[in-house]
Amino acid sequence: MAKLPVLFVSCNSESLDLNDHVGSGPARMIWGRNYKSVVLISTNQRIKAPRVMHLKGSGDSAEVMCDLLSSQGFVPETMTRRTRSRDKLLEVLLAKRPEDISELELNIGMSELEYRRVGHCLEVLRDREVLLICLDDKSGRTGEDRSSLHDRRLREMLNAWVQDQRWGEAMSFKGEAKQTAPTIRLDDPTICLLNAAFTLGGSQFPQRMFSTGMNRMAQALSGFGWMR
Repeated sequence: MAKLPVLFVSCNSESLDLNDHVGSGPARMIWGRNYKSVVLISTNQRIKAPRVMHLKGSGDSAEVMCDLLSSQGFVPETMTRRTRSRDKLLEVLLAKRPEDISELELNIGMSELEYRRVGHCLEVLRDREVLLICLDDKSGRTGEDRSSLHDRRLREMLNAWVQDQRWGEAMSFKGEAKQTAPTIRLDDPTICLLNAAFTLGGSQFPQRMFSTGMNRMAQALSGFGWMR
């Protein structure tokens, strides 16, 4: 069975008119793909450690995430929460209402390496009929210093990550020490989440991009897709 895609979706869920995005980019990317559950990965600036939430369904994916994160030295918090807002947002993004939903909230301020470890350890879920969506929710954010997916520098940064990955693999093949990722603490939620998405997608440049509603920024929906 082929791996399910990894989606990175950027929007303002509070101001997004969900009726305007039926048949959106994410829905087209996963058309014809079968999945049993959906895992959202988001950021939360108020928490101090990753938090796993069971939102709907059996909760099996939430349990597996906790085990995977614990194996990498993380100590995730756990909770159960019922939220209709996520349910409706996913119904529009995916053109169907998932029956099993869990969410992983990542704290801000970890290193680039730590966010990539999160993505790397959860990548196995793609082989288990779990659809992974990194939700870059702009609700409540202020400041011009926050990254936009329409900034060319962001795509250039992704490309640089790919080149660094290839260089590290080449050095490892030659028997030289592989250079580790910087330990600088990240404070931009988009960059934090994108690091996790990058390793979830196999440390490749995303194969697909999408955007809708760009004439009204509050209604904008954009993102990347790692399809293989």
